Amino acid sequence: MINVRKILLLFSISVLCPLAAWAQKVTFEVNAPKVVAVGEIFRIEYVTNSKPQDFTGPQLTDVDVIAGPSLATSQSVTIVNGNMTKDTRYTYTYVLQCNSERSFEIPEATLKTGGKTYTAAPFKIQAINENTDASVLGGNQTSRTVGENKPILAPDDILLRAIVDKNDVYKSEPVKVTYKLYRRVPLNLESARFPSYDGFWAQQLDVDGYPMQREAYNDKIYDTHIIREDLLFPQQAGKLTIDPLELNIVAQIVIEPRRQSIIDDFFNGPNVQEVRRKISSAPVTVNVRELPAGAPSSFNGAVGEFRMNTELPKSEVAANSAFTYSIRITGSGNLPQIQAPKLSLPGSFEQYNVKTTESLNNTADGIYGYRQFEYPVIARVAGEYDIEPVQFTYFNPRLKAYQTLSSPAMKVRVLPDSTSTVASGGSMISGLSKEDIKILGHDIRFIKLGSPRLSERGSLFITSWWYFLCVIVIAAAFATALVLLRKMMRERRNSAVLKGKRANRVALQRFRAAEGHMKDDNPRGFYEEMLRALWGYMGDKLNIPASLLTKENVREELLKRGIAADTIQKYIDIIAECEYAQYAPAATGRMNEVYAAGVDIVSKLENIIGK
Repeated sequence: MINVRKILLLFSISVLCPLAAWAQKVTFEVNAPKVVAVGEIFRIEYVTNSKPQDFTGPQLTDVDVIAGPSLATSQSVTIVNGNMTKDTRYTYTYVLQCNSERSFEIPEATLKTGGKTYTAAPFKIQAINENTDASVLGGNQTSRTVGENKPILAPDDILLRAIVDKNDVYKSEPVKVTYKLYRRVPLNLESARFPSYDGFWAQQLDVDGYPMQREAYNDKIYDTHIIREDLLFPQQAGKLTIDPLELNIVAQIVIEPRRQSIIDDFFNGPNVQEVRRKISSAPVTVNVRELPAGAPSSFNGAVGEFRMNTELPKSEVAANSAFTYSIRITGSGNLPQIQAPKLSLPGSFEQYNVKTTESLNNTADGIYGYRQFEYPVIARVAGEYDIEPVQFTYFNPRLKAYQTLSSPAMKVRVLPDSTSTVASGGSMISGLSKEDIKILGHDIRFIKLGSPRLSERGSLFITSWWYFLCVIVIAAAFATALVLLRKMMRERRNSAVLKGKRANRVALQRFRAAEGHMKDDNPRGFYEEMLRALWGYMGDKLNIPASLLTKENVREELLKRGIAADTIQKYIDIIAECEYAQYAPAATGRMNEVYAAGVDIVSKLENIIGK
């Protein structure tokens, strides 16, 4: 029995090991800088996850080879839930140097492993001659000697740029804005003030996975970091300005004292000095054009490139039974703002509330995904009906034209409902509405048994005191209903009053959502809900549109309503702390304090402003 088990185990290993090796995807990548300084020593690495059988490096003729190729092997072991994963990397490294200002090409390299050949494509590297005296590139530590008649931190050692992918767009066409930090010295971020994006609907992109890169800018080499990326959807035409992003940073500068002796250099070492600086990006102006005139009636504000798929009901349905007409809009653009297309149905069909589901993916190229609309319908009357096509129109910025998508027309045959047969003759009652069916119940009454309650012919109800009492009660009820109805109509006409009354209730709902994120230890979700609660309360309470909802406008409106300046400043400070913690998260323990402070300040404002 033992021999049989050993044989089976050996057979399984011999079969499964080659399958595992075959299933592993072989990667062959190259890591190299895009820009270097003249005279700088830099490295190029070719990395693979499969043991190489043969490696043919690039033919390097336009650059000096100081060392290489040298092969290094590294291993990492990961254990998750008892499952061990082992990863092995093989790296071929070249150490190179370019001594002239030019752009040179690194030819392709080939790798043979597992009986197959893999190729790393050629690429270019730019060598520039920097206008600087002393800098250690790559480590980004700019040094200054004590006694030099120049500033410790040069004005262009740290820069912040706001870069948009396009400056001329149509209304609701997405614009990607990237805030990129350029640095030549090590630094730490203390605080940030993010723009408010007045006139835009903004969607933040995830930048956590973006690596640091080296770039040449104004004839100098920088390490660049993407601080933030947003997709902006203009909500109005004209010249819109993207406000600056402001950062408070602490730069760490190595101060080199004048050399006294070798012993002093050995024991003292470098002296690091911290320099605080406030930097900001320049404002960026975007020209937003109004959408062309002549939009079809089926256009509801969709801008981008879309497709429409429909899921039609069966061609035969039973009367008084429900079916679903589904429409899915797929593509890229302002998907979150797309509304359900209009569905035209025969008069005997009843349509209920549309159910909307969506799956959206925010990328640097736009918002991709779909929105699906499900129309629940009940056919009441038997017969044959034509359902008109559903039309969806969107504006295509690439083609600069409106495009209309249409679903196929269809015929639906509604069969008689079997539950409406009459027991005696088996005949079918059809063509009745719900109101007709209600009246049918009063047509023939059941014969009452027992002693009837009869009254004299001579007594009339209209002459009794019960009649006058009923008239008074009905008149009073009518007058009360009329007053309440007029008050409701006035309030409905004044949307600001309704929004103001709902402001505190909506804010409390969002605070509960933030508390749930806090209990789940989800700082990002917590601070997003806190910002929605604080900004949403103030916008509804003060009747300020979202495009004009800024801290300055809120401060001005609260001062007009007699709110104390310190209370206003506390409210603005809580918003600033949430904005900062959302993108540069603070300690998790601060969420309790921020939550308590937010609920407290909204309660105070609600008591002062009133409902």
